[in-house]
Amino acid sequence: MDNIDPEILAKMKAQQPRIDALAKAMAGDLTAEQLAQPASKRLVHLLIADLVVVMRDGLIKQVKDLQARVVELEAGGVKYCGTWQRALPYRKGTVATSGGSMWIALRDTVEGEQPGKALDAWQLSAKDAKPTKRVKANGRRQA
Repeated sequence: MDNIDPEILAKMKAQQPRIDALAKAMAGDLTAEQLAQPASKRLVHLLIADLVVVMRDGLIKQVKDLQARVVELEAGGVKYCGTWQRALPYRKGTVATSGGSMWIALRDTVEGEQPGKALDAWQLSAKDAKPTKRVKANGRRQA
């Protein structure tokens, strides 16, 4: 029951008085001995029909919500945010360039979480193909 939408549970609870009344009406003419017996097929079918209506409405709502999310996700594609900037937060799934490499945010980041340093926040997607050239103290370049 933990995975059921709270709205569906509320509708089921709202139907409870009707279900109780139906059960009482069905059992009203029965003796104590008959009440001790299992419920009739008719009563079970009526109760199931009520629950199916409530569940169907809730499932239709959940499917519509999921369809809207899929449309939103598919419309987004890859979101390239340019060169990483220290002062900006990044949303999960966005792509930024840092140090010549492409990085993807694994989660929503806060300002200052730098690709390559905040290892739980960024995943290297494409490494810089060119080695960084450094200048020695004597002025010559080295690879």
